[in-house]
Amino acid sequence: MPDRYVLIGSNVSNSPTPNMMNAAFRAMGSDAEYDALDVDATLLDTSFAKLKSSGVSGLNVTIPHKATIISHLDSLDEVPRSIGAVNTIKKVGSGYRGFNTDVDGVLQPLKSRGISKIRSAFVLGAGGASRAACKALYELGCRELTVLTRNIEKTSEFISFMSSALPKAEVKAAPVTEPTAGAPELIFNASPVGTWGIPLPAQLLPLLEGRPIVFDAVYLPVETELIRHATERHCITIHGHEMLLHQGAKAFQIWTGSSPQVQVMKTALLQSIGVEAGC
Repeated sequence: MPDRYVLIGSNVSNSPTPNMMNAAFRAMGSDAEYDALDVDATLLDTSFAKLKSSGVSGLNVTIPHKATIISHLDSLDEVPRSIGAVNTIKKVGSGYRGFNTDVDGVLQPLKSRGISKIRSAFVLGAGGASRAACKALYELGCRELTVLTRNIEKTSEFISFMSSALPKAEVKAAPVTEPTAGAPELIFNASPVGTWGIPLPAQLLPLLEGRPIVFDAVYLPVETELIRHATERHCITIHGHEMLLHQGAKAFQIWTGSSPQVQVMKTALLQSIGVEAGC
């Protein structure tokens, strides 16, 4: 029976990830199978138990399970242990070990543009992707991190946790509709803001006047409202599908011990989201 890998999360049945990952397995000559399974927050316990009993070889984890999945795992790699978020799971012996490849997904697109140092950043959102973004930026030397959220009261625990995880950084919070004054070197969107039906707060637009680097973790629509406004102001922009590609490549490496053919993965991903190859 071929190895089976699964993406679990809310509303993932139309995710482009299976096409991307299956292309990587085929390119390696593997008959492994990768599919997606919609798992509501209330069904994580039973769904993960069934997957484990089936002997699933590995998983990717997305919203809303990146933090809650941790209590179901047998061990954690160093990064998820420090930031409290898992997006990749590997079967190790009879147990399951958690990893976080979102950090790689953030770092690689920046490094490919020659960006090796970030001093200050604003991060939209306080979920699993935000944790990974803060960790990645910290690795690039960022010591001023402002987390913009819609509910400051619910962010206090996140700020406390990340302040402990990133001891040399000043991590603070501000309302997304009332961003603090300043000119961040980078803006990272780890929230649904600016996608279909969730407008980009107009108060964020002045932050783009300083032409920061703008990285949007959202991959559909390909050109989010934030990316569009940043492009109009001649900012360096990084699309969400780039993060999706590189976190997937790192997950593949963790599962198989081999580096995937990233260009094959990229072609399959771009085709899945309706972008011409070469973008």
